[in-house]
Amino acid sequence: MIRITDKSRCSGCSACHAVCPHDAISMIPDELGFRYPQVDLGKCVECGLCEAVCSFAPCEEKSVPTAFAVRHKNDAEVKASTSGAVFAALSDYVLDCGGTAYGAGFGEHFRVMHKRAVNKAERDEFRKSKYVQSDMGDTFRLVKEDLKTGMPVLFTGTPCQTAGLRSFVPERHAGNLFLVDFVCHGVPSPAVWKAYVEDMGRYGHIEKADFRDKTVAGWKEHKESFTYADGSRRVRETFKVLFYKNIMLRSSCGSCTYDIRGRASDLVIADFWGV
Repeated sequence: MIRITDKSRCSGCSACHAVCPHDAISMIPDELGFRYPQVDLGKCVECGLCEAVCSFAPCEEKSVPTAFAVRHKNDAEVKASTSGAVFAALSDYVLDCGGTAYGAGFGEHFRVMHKRAVNKAERDEFRKSKYVQSDMGDTFRLVKEDLKTGMPVLFTGTPCQTAGLRSFVPERHAGNLFLVDFVCHGVPSPAVWKAYVEDMGRYGHIEKADFRDKTVAGWKEHKESFTYADGSRRVRETFKVLFYKNIMLRSSCGSCTYDIRGRASDLVIADFWGV
């Protein structure tokens, strides 16, 4: 049975929740909105699957990876993305092959959550960085079901999320799974983001939230923006400042085991600052 006594040893990837055949594990948010597994002792049979699937351990170290500088040929694709639109190109290919794409989108009141897309219109919600730990829900189980039907699957998430999914999916189904993560500074608090959105809502009904709005000052600047129903827009740096000061990150981010040579993903994407 999985027991979290030290929050710095749990990334909240949700693999333990997904693997439990008795639905005995729920991912419960703490005071900062970070989710941790909670076991229903009445349902648990102590099969040990949750402990076996836990991926929060150093990955097998790989050789130093090859790096490429990539930018989408279509300027419209670049403008619609946070950086060079590599995710758009990769997901276009998988969707064109009849597959599915998973990434971070928005739920009610701009709650960041992982979603499934079967076409490019649905996929477009996953564009642009979202600087909050996403709620995985039953994403891992959905990915596994897609793979069992033979569909190619592209999953994009943090290094700990991709490691959790790699551990969860049986090797016999993993042939069509393509994992993409990114150079991660750490995951900010969902509760802080929720409070921030509520505070910005005092100016009116928010139609759009952008964690890094390229239209404000280009690619190299980092400012968040909120667009309202009346067409107005407010630009702020509050959330960005809190993010870079590392004062609202998940405890496990301070002891992350997924350095550049210890990742479970197939591809790591990041900005090429200065290029």
